[in-house]
Amino acid sequence: MNPIYLPRNRRPLSRVDEGEKVTVREIHGGRGVNKRLSELGIGVGASLTVVQNCGGPVIVSYGGSRMALGQGISMKILVE
Repeated sequence: MNPIYLPRNRRPLSRVDEGEKVTVREIHGGRGVNKRLSELGIGVGASLTVVQNCGGPVIVSYGGSRMALGQGISMKILVE
């Protein structure tokens, strides 16, 4: 996915700063990615808060829980 083609206000979750609150707008993944995120309760419209993003897994807070998403999956989640 080339960021040049992204709308101005959307970016991958992996590029969000710690402490920022974002909303999921698109998920660009195959069946496995969509299934995994669905099992976690993350879908389009979900509001996430980035707890930690320092090069490893992205830790997000969602619905009172914290979860770690790998860099590969977090690159496929577009937020604004």
